[in-house]
Amino acid sequence: MKGSVRKKTYNLDAAMIEKVRRLYEAKTDTQAIQRALQKAVEDREIEDALDALLKEGRFRTVYR
Repeated sequence: MKGSVRKKTYNLDAAMIEKVRRLYEAKTDTQAIQRALQKAVEDREIEDALDALLKEGRFRTVYR
């Protein structure tokens, strides 16, 4: 999903960005933030798809 690039200024936790850089093996802060945002979008899409399947009755919720 490619979009337009805009330069913005945000106040972010430096330790959190460094942690994300290590997790995603990103070379820059921008790359780390982009990967984290993409992961958040993908996770939400997966959750929405699973919720739709559960509503259709194609899967059932199992509690252990």
